[in-house]
Amino acid sequence: MQRNRLTRRTLVQGSSVAAAAAVAQRATPDALIDSARATTRLSVLSPLPPDPAPPGVARFAEDLFGAWMGDRDTRVTYNAVRWPDLRDEIASEFDAENGGPDVVYMSGWIPDFFESLAPLVPDLPTDLLSDLPASARNGVSWNGNLYGVPYTSSLLTLFYNVAVFEEIGLPGPPTTWDELKTYARELTFGDDRYGWVMNYGAPYGVGGVASHWMAFLQQAGGTMYGPDGFPVFNDEPGIEALQCLIDLLPSTVPESLSMIGIIDATTAFKQGRAAMMFNWPFMWRDAQDPVTSDLPGKLGTAILPAGPVGMASIDGADAWSISALSGDPDAALELIRFYLDPDVQKRQALETGWLPARASVLADPEVQAAIPHAAVVLDQSQYPYSSFLTPDYDAVTQAIGEEIQRALAGEKSAAQALHDASDAVRVIFEERMLE
Repeated sequence: MQRNRLTRRTLVQGSSVAAAAAVAQRATPDALIDSARATTRLSVLSPLPPDPAPPGVARFAEDLFGAWMGDRDTRVTYNAVRWPDLRDEIASEFDAENGGPDVVYMSGWIPDFFESLAPLVPDLPTDLLSDLPASARNGVSWNGNLYGVPYTSSLLTLFYNVAVFEEIGLPGPPTTWDELKTYARELTFGDDRYGWVMNYGAPYGVGGVASHWMAFLQQAGGTMYGPDGFPVFNDEPGIEALQCLIDLLPSTVPESLSMIGIIDATTAFKQGRAAMMFNWPFMWRDAQDPVTSDLPGKLGTAILPAGPVGMASIDGADAWSISALSGDPDAALELIRFYLDPDVQKRQALETGWLPARASVLADPEVQAAIPHAAVVLDQSQYPYSSFLTPDYDAVTQAIGEEIQRALAGEKSAAQALHDASDAVRVIFEERMLE
């Protein structure tokens, strides 16, 4: 079950494989600890760079990390693995049911593993909880319990080519669906230049076509599930959301229907073939490379256009959790609080490019000067966002995404596709209830 986030990652990984392999061997730097004498020992399962890794795996805030361990007489060791292997490694550790990590990195998987995780509230400090966006709990909760703390702000936002907008006299990024569709038409030229690109080829997971449609669904005022937990998206907002994607097709890079990952859509955007796309925050740094991108000095970002009801987005639910089998959950929580300390979060942003989860650090002038996209993500975070994660998220998004693909291919109407998708998801949920 590795594919849940595969379409959202891989963009920045190609050039970093060698560096990541080296980091895998270093774990906690020896200079930071007296490992033989530490009274408290914590183990952490984390991603490798270039994904959002903690201090001691990624090279940032190591002085603060060393001081934190020294003050608490604590040793922290890491099992840092490649992103495509992370979910399987988590499952393997939890299946062992003996020992395993104290702290675990989650990315949309909390509903899958909640039985192996420790609920965090009321143990989290109020200053931290109040510094997280209101929607941040959506991706780290299940059955009314909070099982994780967001580590990085990873919200879908709008990216656009400022130079092309200026070329045809558009005043700025679209703010509504009508403007999005109108601008996309005006930005589509006969020389292989289009107004829009999106990876429609992968149906499943965060970053697949089903999750992109969920952003439009919320903008139309819809939601995925009712109070009983069963699907309610086969309604007017759901149909309007899918119809918006269909309406964009004439202005869309033709290969979008076969693009299976965000890297494919991003490449088309960086090459100037498309003037607009939705993407994740890590794209900002990647697009500044003049060797691979035509966008340095031309890249603009904005919050997503509003639908009939308002603005909304989806997120990747990157978070830290504590294993229910941790031998020292109090110390594990202290480590997570260190990862979320404002100074550590700021160093994370400035030294790795991964945006902080805390709103106060996103608003920091130094962070916004170094990463201009931080201000946009902060603005986007003030509006609702949810990826509607469930224990069977891959199966659900596979079923919905395949029906969306049929509608985009002209094989079904938006209404028929959502009707069939709703029936398929209901069956998936009924099967889960019987387990």
